[in-house]
Amino acid sequence: MHILTLLIVNILLHVVAVLCLFPVGRTLKAGAAVWFWILSNLLQAAGLLMVMAPYPAPGRPQPIFSLVGNLQLDWGTMLAYVGIQSFLNRPRRTLWLLVPAGVLSCAKIGVYATAGLYLPVNVILGCGCRFLLAVGTAWLLLRHADRDMRMAAWTMAGFNLAWAAVLLTRMVWEAFQVLPHGDMVIGDLREPTSMMALLLRVGVTFTLTLGYLWMVAQRLQARLVTLADQDPLTGIANRRVLWEKGARMVARAHQNREALGVLMVDIDHFKAINDRWGHGTGDVVITRVAQTIADVIRATDVLGRIGGEEFAIVLPEADAVTVATVADRIRRAVEQLVIDPGTAIRCTVSIGRANIVPDVGWDTLVDAADQALYRAKAGGRNRVEAYTWEGTGREAPTPPEAPGLAAACMI
Repeated sequence: MHILTLLIVNILLHVVAVLCLFPVGRTLKAGAAVWFWILSNLLQAAGLLMVMAPYPAPGRPQPIFSLVGNLQLDWGTMLAYVGIQSFLNRPRRTLWLLVPAGVLSCAKIGVYATAGLYLPVNVILGCGCRFLLAVGTAWLLLRHADRDMRMAAWTMAGFNLAWAAVLLTRMVWEAFQVLPHGDMVIGDLREPTSMMALLLRVGVTFTLTLGYLWMVAQRLQARLVTLADQDPLTGIANRRVLWEKGARMVARAHQNREALGVLMVDIDHFKAINDRWGHGTGDVVITRVAQTIADVIRATDVLGRIGGEEFAIVLPEADAVTVATVADRIRRAVEQLVIDPGTAIRCTVSIGRANIVPDVGWDTLVDAADQALYRAKAGGRNRVEAYTWEGTGREAPTPPEAPGLAAACMI
């Protein structure tokens, strides 16, 4: 394949990459990283185009155009690295690798000023710059990729390491096989490794584009799963997820003959907070209460928001005494919670609890805990009430509870 044909193919691949990435950045709101990758491909396409024209002789570009084009290739690779750093939400200090890479790239200008377009040295410097960036990219992808996108990130990391090995091989070849002869001072695209480098760039550009799109797709998929599984306000499980997990946990408890309990938690006098302080403050109260409950319950317990100011908690392998203890711990923690030091808002919760008994399913267990919650509300709020299964004798004594308060949310 002719060298000019390879240059054109590489340019077209960069243009195709831009056309693929542009709608992703424009319509899917995938973040600034995509725009860095788009600029990277545009800059590299411009660099290859600069290397191509104009030709005073077959295979011999104008030295200044070759220099500028190769600098653009280096800087395009740097932008791709910045895109990876931005995509992984890494702090700016991780960009330190751009300093040595930039030094290697800009050293070409010094070589050109003193010795003209000395191709072997330029190749070594350019490959060194891109080698550092490929290794740095692989390191970021291996160490800092989110769990949901590790397959794509680790595949990309492996490819970058393979590309780094190719760059290192070319550097060694130029240093020990070409540079000692000193016969390529002007710069000749017919130099043996140039055609191989352009062939490999075809694969690099194609693979990087697919990798970028794959990582973006996996991140968007993870976000969709999160939106489907989490309550958007508090970040805890939503009703659908809690009901699915609760049903499985109850079935497993029956199968293994294990204890299990359910708590229904409701913020007392929540309407008064919304009426006086507004729904924004009400959202803050819900969020702070959810965080407090999450900090108090056991690691194996499952917390979810089931609507408005009401929460439900599933406690696996918890007998009645354990469930009562956790419930009162929650009540006390919320009672002591300071919602906003600048206001007089204080909050309490009422809690209903129920423990599993034979032949009782998830929905029935939740209804039982809900009935106990209504009794706690009717009994004065800021208290825990238990549901007693008639004829089972399964209710265990409850730890001492503080008396109900007449005004549970004091504002």
